[in-house]
Amino acid sequence: MTESAPVARYRAALAELDPRISIAAQLRALFPLIEAELASGVPHAAVLDDLAAAGLSVQYSTYAITLYRWRKAQRSAATGPAASTTPHAAPATPPKAPPATAPALDAIQGRPRNIQTPGDLRKIRDMRIDLEALRREGQDKPSLSTDSTTTRNKP
Repeated sequence: MTESAPVARYRAALAELDPRISIAAQLRALFPLIEAELASGVPHAAVLDDLAAAGLSVQYSTYAITLYRWRKAQRSAATGPAASTTPHAAPATPPKAPPATAPALDAIQGRPRNIQTPGDLRKIRDMRIDLEALRREGQDKPSLSTDSTTTRNKP
């Protein structure tokens, strides 16, 4: 009897883990594999069946809660280390560089793109503003007021 490819991947990943760790920790180690399965359209019930076939029997409630917490941690890690609730957790992806066309806004950190939720308002409250960098940013931009006054005063 041959086992399916997901079961083989789960079994190989579980073999590398310490068997003494909790079920939730084992699930967290498997979630990248599980997310790939879910993204391809496999239902949660089938994933739980595959996990059981690989030797990890998990209740649906434990699976759902652990999946929710893992996804929440991934979202907070993706938004940046300042928004992370656990300071020792490293972000899963490297931070993205700002686009080359936009000026670097290192003077204001934590600025939300738009305000839609109370959390966005809290981000505004917690913004960090480097006044010296803001002053340098203002000095780097050409002044438009001197050009407009000289053209306006000409007869």
